[in-house]
Amino acid sequence: MNINLSEQIEIIKSQINIIDVIGYFERLKKRGRFYNCKCPLHGEHTPSFIVTPAKGIFKCYGCGMGGDAIKFLQLHLKIDFMGAMKWLANFYHLPLDETTSTTRNYSRPLPPNKQIQTAPALPVSYIPKEVFNATLSHYNSNNLVKFLHTLFEPCIVNMLIKKYCIGTSKYYPGGCIFWQVDELGNIRSGKIMPYSPATGKRDRAAIPVSNWVHSVLKMDPFNLQQCLYGQHLISEDTSKPIAIVESEKTAIIASVFFPQFIWIATGSKGYEMFNKKGELNEVPDLLRAKFKVLAGRKVVLFPDLGALEDWQHLAGELSDITSIEVNDLLQTAAKEYQLPDKSDLCDYLTSEAARRELIDEFKQALIINPDDSDARQWQIWEQFRDKGLRSKDRLQGCNELIADKGFYVAG
Repeated sequence: MNINLSEQIEIIKSQINIIDVIGYFERLKKRGRFYNCKCPLHGEHTPSFIVTPAKGIFKCYGCGMGGDAIKFLQLHLKIDFMGAMKWLANFYHLPLDETTSTTRNYSRPLPPNKQIQTAPALPVSYIPKEVFNATLSHYNSNNLVKFLHTLFEPCIVNMLIKKYCIGTSKYYPGGCIFWQVDELGNIRSGKIMPYSPATGKRDRAAIPVSNWVHSVLKMDPFNLQQCLYGQHLISEDTSKPIAIVESEKTAIIASVFFPQFIWIATGSKGYEMFNKKGELNEVPDLLRAKFKVLAGRKVVLFPDLGALEDWQHLAGELSDITSIEVNDLLQTAAKEYQLPDKSDLCDYLTSEAARRELIDEFKQALIINPDDSDARQWQIWEQFRDKGLRSKDRLQGCNELIADKGFYVAG
């Protein structure tokens, strides 16, 4: 008996196992009822791609894409519905009437990097201002803000909250929102992330590991086109070079210690020089598009430990856009202070070793200044406070000066 095309498609659909399909391209790790991996649809450093086999669906909380196995194939291989069905028919060794399917030849599963005609670009979606404004409060319950208060004086924390558009979310207990605002003031979306208020580290036990405001609010359809975190700051002072790190938190904290830069973040590593086969990767179009806004500016990259070579190659690949340097401050500090693998600049800046250096600089500034008046000493203290020196650090440094040198210190 002949089976028509619709019946063939239904038979193929009945055989689909989403773990089989996505597992063909990516190594999935089981996490309870879920599976996860780094998203194959966009470059990222931390796995945020979740597969739910019981429902036969996937969701990436990094780029916002989601759907069933057919949708995954359409997005990943950039093919239409019938192209995905032909792929599945070959994968499961099932018949499909080729005369009514796509004209392309899909005799075997396509490799992940196969370039096929893309769909027309959709207009960029934005978050309404009222949604953004509603999150700019309740900082006493925001775990990232609590951590910032362990590092800096309240006036510095308040400045950072406003400068970097930090919001608060109930999605996670003590959740933080990093709002992505472009240079025109458009709110692209907000990344929601969980942190420990004591250590400032991400809560990697959370499921999902991060999410997006537009996904939580079910703002469908929503065409997310990310920008650099802190991109709204780049026009504030065009004479300043742009410093780029992976982590939003690191950009915020580094801006206090190194105010000679405008600090922004990619939100993820975004690029690895070699794929699993040892072949050289091209720079993703999405990452290249992010950097185009920096054309004509001096840019300095501060890679995490283990990412120096990747970002050096990235700098070379993007040199047609602007002048890009790669700073190895962290790699040098790692040798001296024995920082653990995969540390980033924030780990160094918030370490006891870095804190000790700042206190010593403060003490030296007091010693070499011949004016020991209270007003002058308080002026020096305010300068170092703006560099991240806390009141208790000032007190520690002053007590050490009094004990070691009998130095007069303003009360």
